[in-house]
Amino acid sequence: MRTGLILLAATAALLVVSCRAEVNIALDVEEDGSGTVAFELGTDEEFREFMTSFGADPEDLFGELESGLGDAEGTAIEREDGDMSFKGVEVEFDDVDQISSVLGGAAGDFGGFDTFTFEVTDTGAVFDATLSAPEQDPGDDLGGFDPSLLTDDVFSANFILEMPGNVTSHNADTVLPDGRLAWALPLLGGTVDFHAESDFGGSGFPWLWVILGIALLVGIIAVIAAVILGRRQQRQAVDDAADAYPQAAPIDSEPAAAEEDADGESSTGD
Repeated sequence: MRTGLILLAATAALLVVSCRAEVNIALDVEEDGSGTVAFELGTDEEFREFMTSFGADPEDLFGELESGLGDAEGTAIEREDGDMSFKGVEVEFDDVDQISSVLGGAAGDFGGFDTFTFEVTDTGAVFDATLSAPEQDPGDDLGGFDPSLLTDDVFSANFILEMPGNVTSHNADTVLPDGRLAWALPLLGGTVDFHAESDFGGSGFPWLWVILGIALLVGIIAVIAAVILGRRQQRQAVDDAADAYPQAAPIDSEPAAAEEDADGESSTGD
């Protein structure tokens, strides 16, 4: 996509309250080095209506995304996010090394990736890159438009990365709710350094639940053991008490019964 076209669209958006546009480059890398890279442009309804009222076709903006792919073939993508409608293209790759030239072409309007390395090993992945953009000054190329007016509320450009495995370190500007890392691209000039590392040791959350489960099981076993031991101690205490205080032998009632019978017979005889 050409910088002039995007800046022109952003300039138009500034004239209307609540207009917004957003460009995203999203890279998703799997543990085997394969993945996808997507380029999308999002606009809200006010932005599209305003462009249409000036005789511009919003689809022309989406078409610019394909120009950054070069010879790579992409699949059209669309999604909705709140009041924003996103359209773009997505390219699949078998090896992350294959996308370096594609990303260089797509980000070239912002100065291009000066360096771009993505290493995937058996144990993890490391991503490092540098992207620079020339300083933008009001002038004939921008029609006197002041680029400092391009705030995040109006227009933003982001590089979004989904690392394989579990992220262990990064310098991203934002961690999205789904765990992806996001860096703001330097629209007004400057340089951004990207860094992220991950490992394939498994997520920490399942291990946490395993540990909690083991702790709960140990606790249940301890309670059961305490109850059983308590009952045994109770019984032992009763047995000990019985041994300490033996009961008197039961009185034989047969002699008394015999004597009563004898007395009865004697009385009858009389």
